[in-house]
Amino acid sequence: MAQVVLIPEAQADIRALDGSARKLVLTALVKLRESPEQRGAALGSRSSGNLTGLRKLVVGDRQYRIVYQVESDGSVVVVWVVGSRVDSECYDLAVARLDVYATQPQRRDILRGLLDTAFDKGDGA
Repeated sequence: MAQVVLIPEAQADIRALDGSARKLVLTALVKLRESPEQRGAALGSRSSGNLTGLRKLVVGDRQYRIVYQVESDGSVVVVWVVGSRVDSECYDLAVARLDVYATQPQRRDILRGLLDTAFDKGDGA
């Protein structure tokens, strides 16, 4: 079973949803713990940037998307964006967040801490 971790911005995305949408998203996140690499659809290059290696999960009546990445061993899922599908907003946001985490050392440290914690839990520690 995979550990699902959300970057702080994705946590804020969920807090910004109304109650019914939040419930749908949280239910979908729980389901991601089982075979996350087989859920959703693979993403690739977009006009706003490259999302190869990430996946999208459609939530609700095709209104929301969860953009996530499954670590290579399948034990950890990193959620990058939870957002509306309007005008590909969530994909543009994913590209921007990936760029920030790749270029800002403080953000890399946050991600490293999230992954370290998740992998430690995955080892039974």
